Amino acid sequence: MDEDLVSLSQIARLAGVGRAAVANWRRHHVDFPPAVGGTEESPRFQLAAAEDWLRIHGKIFEAEPPPEPATLALEGGRTITLHFPRLSHSPYGQETFEKLGGFIDADAPVRWPRDDVQRADVPGHPPFPGGRRRCGHQLRRIPDAPAT
Repeated sequence: MDEDLVSLSQIARLAGVGRAAVANWRRHHVDFPPAVGGTEESPRFQLAAAEDWLRIHGKIFEAEPPPEPATLALEGGRTITLHFPRLSHSPYGQETFEKLGGFIDADAPVRWPRDDVQRADVPGHPPFPGGRRRCGHQLRRIPDAPAT
């Protein structure tokens, strides 16, 4: 049952704030969950009640899912996966992009920067034609995971 109880510091971590902010919410919000254990100096709260209160008040930190990977078509017909894609559009129109960023696998068959991106298929965007004169690239290789 103790695993269902949280401290002010643990609530703060859920909300992405400091402990003092949570102590302030507790003092100023009459609907803040009541302490169900602990001491006056170190109260404990039901986790579910704390999470509900944070959600109702728009204070809980909930990580967004990572963006879908993009597919890059390289010269010679090869394709690679681009993780966490980022696009920076040209000020002259949406049909071109200035920078393409993200991460490629450590073993991706790319002779960077000599390979030219012919096309970038980024979820949520129309396909972008590439080419050296049409875009810049800011790609980083994902390092190999250490052996366990």
